[in-house]
Amino acid sequence: MVVRDIGRVVISDALLEQGFYATDEFGQFVTYERANDPLKLHVGPDGSFSAFNGDDEVVAEGKGTHDLYAILVSKTPRVSRSVPPRWRARWGTL
Repeated sequence: MVVRDIGRVVISDALLEQGFYATDEFGQFVTYERANDPLKLHVGPDGSFSAFNGDDEVVAEGKGTHDLYAILVSKTPRVSRSVPPRWRARWGTL
């Protein structure tokens, strides 16, 4: 059975879908950032990654899309409660 949720291409595609973009590339490693978000992700060729906060401190590490999802949910700033109720319903519980 082939595991399809690991590898840099899969992680890169998942990050691009979440609004991240590549900001730096060195060798086989790529750093991704998102506008107005202090979280940065440094992705390796095997799909492993490290997440950094605004002070460039490692806040999490993982491999594959399952770990990526857990990090994005726990480390990404939440949307303000001042969002109109119709948008809350669309986004789910805030």
